[in-house]
Amino acid sequence: SMPPGWSYEHDMELGRFLYNHERELQRGDCTKEHLSSIEVSSQVEDCGAAHLTDNQTHTSWESNGPPGQHWVRLNMKKGTIVKKLWLMLDGQASSYIPRRVAVYGGAPNRLQHLRTVLINENSFQDVCILRDMKTHLPVLEIRILECRDQGYNVRLRGIKIRSFWEWDLILNADMFQPARLVRYPLLEGLDANVLYRRAVLIQRFVQLLDSVLHYLIPLPEDSIGTFNALR
Repeated sequence: SMPPGWSYEHDMELGRFLYNHERELQRGDCTKEHLSSIEVSSQVEDCGAAHLTDNQTHTSWESNGPPGQHWVRLNMKKGTIVKKLWLMLDGQASSYIPRRVAVYGGAPNRLQHLRTVLINENSFQDVCILRDMKTHLPVLEIRILECRDQGYNVRLRGIKIRSFWEWDLILNADMFQPARLVRYPLLEGLDANVLYRRAVLIQRFVQLLDSVLHYLIPLPEDSIGTFNALR
């Protein structure tokens, strides 16, 4: 039931609080902190998988196999939830740049298709290929379906991940202590347990909307849109 005196404006204020709370949790590049290991389909000597996470602009991973068979497999640490995943492109040779990639995720023996992305022909640096995962995925696999200009092999400067520990995203009443509500005048003075219960309701609504959004607003297969991205 609605808390006494509660209004639409209170929901808006609480939604803003939750949005800012998640933004405060966001760090920069979490790749090394949250990535357990990385595997690749093949590699050229001196252009191995280690270069995908060395944060160097002059190194890269380059595949060495038949087209359409290239992949990068990310084994994530337990409890991580990926919010954004980028490919760092090597723009020096167009035929080595991925044109279309598919992202799969889940348990190692039960990977499910998450998204297929057609990379803009004008992109030559970093491109986001996945965002706003809701649960921990032990494995993320990036499959390079084709390269530009009918290229044979792929070259990437690196991968970049922004992610959280799942326990950081769990709502609790302690989040709503008075000192944290100073910037939210409509929430000040309200009981923390009341705010917590209402926040859980809003969170469930957003998750439900995310799950049916593609039925309400048809999105192209290569879109990475969710309610969080569209709002």
